[in-house]
Amino acid sequence: MNYSEDLKKQKKELIEDLGVCFETCESMSPLSSRIYALLILTGSHGLTFEELTETLCASKSSISTNLQLLQTEGIIAYKTLPGERKRYFKICDNQLNNRIDKRIEGWEKEKALHSKILKYRENLLELNPEITDIKQGIKFNQLQIDLMDAMITNLKNLKQQIQDN
Repeated sequence: MNYSEDLKKQKKELIEDLGVCFETCESMSPLSSRIYALLILTGSHGLTFEELTETLCASKSSISTNLQLLQTEGIIAYKTLPGERKRYFKICDNQLNNRIDKRIEGWEKEKALHSKILKYRENLLELNPEITDIKQGIKFNQLQIDLMDAMITNLKNLKQQIQDN
């Protein structure tokens, strides 16, 4: 694949930005997150071990360890081409759906907590109508629940659109 110097720079910056995001949001190691980012940008044809080592300027043992970790977690897989011994690493086909499911699960857990808090505050207000600041907390919890319902619905719709394509 041909790249202009601008595209090479842009790709390098994206790998770094995505890597930092995955380190923070997905609790990945720095190198695992860079491998994941690079494979996302590469697409379904994947990259060889040598290409990963060269592009990320990391040692063979570090790349190997992190590839093993990502495979164990079901994030990446490898394929081989007929007549070749090289392995091509790529993102697992179901990875996007898995990430969406994980997000939905997180929103559903948080929504359940807000629902419990809301119920508690409503009961507290019923017994203590003089505590007026509880109403603000109730309104906040209702808004949070509405937001989470919208997020869950949107993520489910996104997942369906992905499956339909």
